[in-house]
Amino acid sequence: MTTWVGRYAIVGGQVQEHGPWLVDRQRQREEEVLRLLVLTEPSDVRSADFCKEVAEAVASLFARESLSITGGLLRALRQAHGNLSEWNRRSLREHRVSIGVTCVAIRDGEATIAQVGPGVAYLAGPERIERLGTEGTPAAQALGGDAAIEPMFTATPLAGHEILLLSSAAEPAIGREVIEEALVVGPERALAELFRRTRGVPDMTAVLVADLDIDETQEAEPLDYGTEGRTSMRAAGTPARGGSDWGDTSGPVVSRPDVDSGPPVERRRPSQRKAGSRLPSLRRPRTVGRAGRGGGAAVPWRLAGLVAGLAAVIALLAWALLPRLLDQDRAAELDRALAAATQQISAADSATGPNKRRQALQQALVEVEKARAISSQDPRVEAVEKSARERLDLLDAITNVEQLTPVLTFAGTLTVPLNPEQLVVGERAVWLMESGRGRVFRVDPQTQNSAIEVYRAGESYSRTTARDPVAIAWDGSKNRLLVLDAGRTLFSIGDDASARPVVIALRGAADLKSTVAMTAYLGNLYILDSAGGEVWRYLPAGYGFDSERTGALGGAEIAQASELAVDGDIFLLDGVRLRHFRQGREQAALLQGIDKPLQAPIALSEDLLRGILYVADRGNRRIVAGDRELAFQRQYRHADFGDLRGVGVSSDGARVYILTGDRIAWFQPRPPSVAPGGVATPVPSITATPSTTATPTPTATPTATPAR
Repeated sequence: MTTWVGRYAIVGGQVQEHGPWLVDRQRQREEEVLRLLVLTEPSDVRSADFCKEVAEAVASLFARESLSITGGLLRALRQAHGNLSEWNRRSLREHRVSIGVTCVAIRDGEATIAQVGPGVAYLAGPERIERLGTEGTPAAQALGGDAAIEPMFTATPLAGHEILLLSSAAEPAIGREVIEEALVVGPERALAELFRRTRGVPDMTAVLVADLDIDETQEAEPLDYGTEGRTSMRAAGTPARGGSDWGDTSGPVVSRPDVDSGPPVERRRPSQRKAGSRLPSLRRPRTVGRAGRGGGAAVPWRLAGLVAGLAAVIALLAWALLPRLLDQDRAAELDRALAAATQQISAADSATGPNKRRQALQQALVEVEKARAISSQDPRVEAVEKSARERLDLLDAITNVEQLTPVLTFAGTLTVPLNPEQLVVGERAVWLMESGRGRVFRVDPQTQNSAIEVYRAGESYSRTTARDPVAIAWDGSKNRLLVLDAGRTLFSIGDDASARPVVIALRGAADLKSTVAMTAYLGNLYILDSAGGEVWRYLPAGYGFDSERTGALGGAEIAQASELAVDGDIFLLDGVRLRHFRQGREQAALLQGIDKPLQAPIALSEDLLRGILYVADRGNRRIVAGDRELAFQRQYRHADFGDLRGVGVSSDGARVYILTGDRIAWFQPRPPSVAPGGVATPVPSITATPSTTATPTPTATPTATPAR
């Protein structure tokens, strides 16, 4: 397999193969090959002219480090940040600059991504596509600011994965969903598809890294090549030359996406710097080896001998004492970093909420990286990191579903066109609503691939022509399925394979502004009217709901709400939020402590016995479980969760049913015995003397009896 790097840039509206904000370097020693990509991004217009120099400086500084990849990247970024901050302190406010940097270091099939400041990366794997951004994290601080930077690191194998580095200007222009769609088509076509969508973005760079089975040899400039020399040589049109042990010195060989704008034209942007302003060198200062040959007065030989003797004594003392002092200083700095990490872990153990616990553990990992940059071989570093990551794993609460039991596979069973829309679970059956032909099916979960059509648009039921169904709900008080169609007619279907739909009353249905979703609880019917800003409650009257409706929220801003669940309280899936209302008043946000917020949630269901809410999070390809009162509990992942359409829970809570584009299946959820992060592992001692480890603070899972 070969590490393939494809890229394109748009500069001032013109397509280029090599953009001004990207540096690609490679180092080869014996059989080890290390490749470094540095993509910079200006925080504002005046910072754009400095991006190239900062990228070159980070690559040059990294080449001089002998630390681990993470430690080397951390030190290179901090040194570049320190020099750029010093430049800003000496400049007028209107001349100050700040720059975001995204680095990818590749070695032995492993990639380490470092992000600081603005910039976006996407990691596409076999099961999901993950967006890596610094927003809302300590890493959001760009190079050049007054505060210290805290880069965010992500490690991933390259096999089966693609990494996309992207200027953040492209994301708002085309949307995240379009970017993910481009990555789905595979690395061979992803850049071409992405370019087709971003050709209107005036300034941007896209870089795709993948592991492909190709014969193409890709080489980059040597990693240790100097900044000043390259600038002068390229201006004169001379090929770059590097050190003898740093690989081939030819320019980078890349594959250009299939574009229709003609071959890229090399174009340099006009300088935007003020007259007389110059960015100080971000490279380490060089030591002058000998004095110049000036015409000054001669020094007496005795004085010269005395000076030479003093210099020899000072040099001898420095040789004897300086290494020891430096070692002591580094050891003290290492101890401080490890102590700070341990303190953060202890703070996480005693934190009152999952959000605070997660923040403390993330800060602990930042301190661990500081320690690793000082001494990557110290065994205490690995021990403290392991302790922090074990706690984070508990907080993430990821459960990989090992067995997903199929119930109904659509292909070969149901006629097309078929577009699965909604799933509800009854007492003895699972009910499927699809919009391809406007049908509802009764599915027997005990018999595989057993489905009976019980409703179809265009058929006549109770002398009423049925229209496309828009929502279904299970009414456990009468063991029946309720179907609401596009004409605001409500049908009832008994829990019998031979039952036919019957029209039942729904008073004032024509006056509703919208009928987005509905559910039934204790015989009452609840209809989500997002356009009307209300959830309407109907009391049972006769065999239907011929009663005056009442608003359960008292009017609320719920224009984006798409799903609801009711257990006395009301839960709404509103955009990417799960909202909780009690007696018309909104409660605290749910799913607190989750590692990643919801992205494109599609369905909501509740285990009434345990008070657990399940959300089908299609964007993150997972089923999320959370307590009805507050906290996130667990997330379930499976390869088939990439096309989630619905979720439902059996009445005893023992099965969670999922609906995808091609089937219905179920898995058994884990019992909610302990909340994520409730069990702490001991904090390792960071000193040679015995120390007291942190005492775990157990956190019981809050459970609640549903309100009546």
